[in-house]
Amino acid sequence: MGSSSLVSIVIPCFNAESFIAEAIESALGQSYPNVEVVVVDDGSTDSSLAVVKSFGDRVRWYTGPNLGGCAARNRGVQMARGELIQFLDSDDLLCPDKLKVQVPLALQSPDDVTYCDYEARDFESGKQCRIHSAESRGLDPVEFVLLSQRLQTSAPLHERDRLLEMGGFREGLSCAQEYDLHLRLACSGARFLHVPEVLHVVRQRRGSVSSNSMRVIDQHKQILLEAWESLAQAGKLTDRISASFAGILATDARVYIRNQQYDRACHYFQLAAKLHENGGLDRAYSAPVRWLRSIVGAVNVERFVSSKRRLMGNVVS
Repeated sequence: MGSSSLVSIVIPCFNAESFIAEAIESALGQSYPNVEVVVVDDGSTDSSLAVVKSFGDRVRWYTGPNLGGCAARNRGVQMARGELIQFLDSDDLLCPDKLKVQVPLALQSPDDVTYCDYEARDFESGKQCRIHSAESRGLDPVEFVLLSQRLQTSAPLHERDRLLEMGGFREGLSCAQEYDLHLRLACSGARFLHVPEVLHVVRQRRGSVSSNSMRVIDQHKQILLEAWESLAQAGKLTDRISASFAGILATDARVYIRNQQYDRACHYFQLAAKLHENGGLDRAYSAPVRWLRSIVGAVNVERFVSSKRRLMGNVVS
């Protein structure tokens, strides 16, 4: 790879007629000069494909049956001619300098993954919700991915050959596909290198897959247990990493309790206890709340925390 390596921006598209043009324009508007835009239409039933075609030969495109976002991204990677891959969801945007900033760093560390910060923006109003930043320095790559679950699809810049070697996105997952991919990359030895700049925008729509936190938590079990097992078989599972896996499951169990799904909460606590001797409790609870839990139980402590949060804000955990 050279300093002017071709970057393929891969955009999956399904019934996105009202916003796909903005995503494509943000891809074509990159200050980095050597870019191709690949749009994979995933069986849209609206006018999305017509919008894509309106860009003429500035965009390469493919249309096929509705197989889901993972299959569309994987198809885009197969079509891509670039050595580097930038994913972009059809409702999100790339900032103009994203590739100009990240490509040189990616070329310096081809075995690793560079990623940036991003702005979350309300889709309807366009108002900024918050800036998301996750620092990887000082953390084992697996621990980093486990703890920074908000590392979005568009944040990293990937080497195409490595994506193909990893099998790309897993097409059987209904959500949290990027979490699964990033975790598999970390388990394979890739480091995540932080670029502390806001370089893409996630536009949050009500009812979108990414906004449905319960669906994501439901998917965690499969993703986490398979990653844990792969590390165990490879002899790479440290006590600290095991505790991080258990902590995610215990934290998910707390969410189930708050949503009155007590059987699932119990199951996740049991799984966490199998992964680490303390069951992830020191990661899922602050010390005072963990002490209170030992007295009143897991369900009652959530009621207490919820009432305190209503009075004091998110200062109790």
